[in-house]
Amino acid sequence: NSQNINIDTTDTLLSIQNQSPTKDLVIDRLIFTSGDVSHRFEVFKITADYTPTGTAVPGVALGPRGGSGTTSAVAKSDETGVDQVAANVFMEVSLATLITIEVDCGLVLGGGEGIGVDQIGEGAVAACMAFGYFVDRK
Repeated sequence: NSQNINIDTTDTLLSIQNQSPTKDLVIDRLIFTSGDVSHRFEVFKITADYTPTGTAVPGVALGPRGGSGTTSAVAKSDETGVDQVAANVFMEVSLATLITIEVDCGLVLGGGEGIGVDQIGEGAVAACMAFGYFVDRK
């Protein structure tokens, strides 16, 4: 969750990296909310090795087993360690002012893999929330 944040123009709104050596992270939906201006959100695969930097976004376990596995993923907002490569953008969501949309995606991140969410049309506030779960790697 990276909520109500005014990020720097060149920073990534939200990055998520799976750091589990034995489990895949399945991101099954993303929720986007535009802020005070129209936004286009671009979701991209991070292909370069990187160390996540920025403001920590702690995982919240919503399942019946509590916090199991939440430390195996690292999420950062106002992220500065990643540069978007246009060829790696796989989803774009455009929203008018103050609109929320939920997108089902079923994205699987293996160990060390990550995604980023950039906002185009930088306003004072915007939000992106990711929901996912871990599965044993095959």
